[in-house]
Amino acid sequence: MTMSKTKVLIAGAGPTGLTLALWLTRLGVPVRVFDKATTPGETSRALAVQARTLEFHRQIGIVDDVLEAGLKIEQLTVHTPAGVAARLPLADFGRGISPYSFAFALPQDIHER
Repeated sequence: MTMSKTKVLIAGAGPTGLTLALWLTRLGVPVRVFDKATTPGETSRALAVQARTLEFHRQIGIVDDVLEAGLKIEQLTVHTPAGVAARLPLADFGRGISPYSFAFALPQDIHER
């Protein structure tokens, strides 16, 4: 009996599936990604990227490209018809926990590219 390399089937070509495919490929694991869509997304189904995701992107060597494609959010201001309801500072979100201690916006369709 011959042993073959383990192959991984990844269901879904969203940010999670594609990042997993990159990681496994770097480890030498053959992958195949399947998605029900026949083309990349053209609209966003998610807006924010969490600090832990950015840390993972750093590990696989794509964090600079990801940071270039998105937007650091310094503050969130909530407006109502009556005016400003709240201002939420986000510039130091997660300070001391992650090197990416900020809120980060990156539409999912851009993240997938």
